[in-house]
Amino acid sequence: MKMMKRMAACASAMMLVAAVGLFGCTSAQEGSSAESSAQFSTESTIDQIQVPVKVTSPAGGNAVAYDDTVTIGEGSTALDVLQATGLELDAQNSEYGMFVNAVNGLATEGMKGWTYTVNGDQVQVSADQTYLNDGDVVEWSYIDMSE
Repeated sequence: MKMMKRMAACASAMMLVAAVGLFGCTSAQEGSSAESSAQFSTESTIDQIQVPVKVTSPAGGNAVAYDDTVTIGEGSTALDVLQATGLELDAQNSEYGMFVNAVNGLATEGMKGWTYTVNGDQVQVSADQTYLNDGDVVEWSYIDMSE
C-alpha cells in the first residue's frame, strides 16, 4: 500500500512538472503576448529553398513554357513548385493524391498528360507527396504516353 501511494505521488509530481514546462508560469496576458512574438518570429524565419523548375509541353505543341528558379518554403512539394511558377493550374484530388489535370489550359486528353521528374528521375507518387530539398531540379512535361 505504501508503495502504491509513493508511485501515485511521483506520478502527480511528474504531471505537475510537465504542466509547468508546457504552460510556463506567466499570466494569461503575458502568455498571449509571448505566443504572438513566437508566432511572428517563426513565420519570419521560415527557411527558404531555391528550386530550378522547367515546364514544357512537347506533346502539346510547346504551348506551355517556363524555365526559372523559384524560392519556396522548406518542406514544399513538387506541386507547390508548380504553383509558385504563376502558371494557371488545374489540379484535382484523387485516391492517389493531387492529380495535375491542366497547366495554362493544356489539359490531359486521351494518352496525353502531365508528368514530372525530380533531379532527372521519374517520380511514382503524386506531386503533393514529393517533398523537395534546396537545389532539387523539377521538370514538368506534357507528354504523349502512347509513344
